Amino acid sequence: MNTLDYIRQRFSYIGSITDAGASDFALDFGIEIKEDISDDEMKAIASAVDSFVDKNILHPTSVDENGFSVSWSADAAKAFVKMALRKYGIEPDGDTSALVGLSVIKDASELW
Repeated sequence: MNTLDYIRQRFSYIGSITDAGASDFALDFGIEIKEDISDDEMKAIASAVDSFVDKNILHPTSVDENGFSVSWSADAAKAFVKMALRKYGIEPDGDTSALVGLSVIKDASELW
């Protein structure tokens, strides 16, 4: 697997990234573009993607300027959980969805 393919694969849980975007991402994060990448390079790419998502997509709703206090909205927390589940390809069951506060639609058409 080459570097750009792996970058595209790592971004797939939040959307798609173009070849040009993957190349720019590699350049911005100091990742060398290679045809074959090692496990260490995969870890570095995974860390860079997670860092990008954490800093640019996930963010608190407010930060107190007088001290260290960060607030997250319930919607932001749910969005984070959905993204984390999608990242690893996890389809939560009804109990897990209810536990984290996600809405669940069940097919009850055959329950009479």
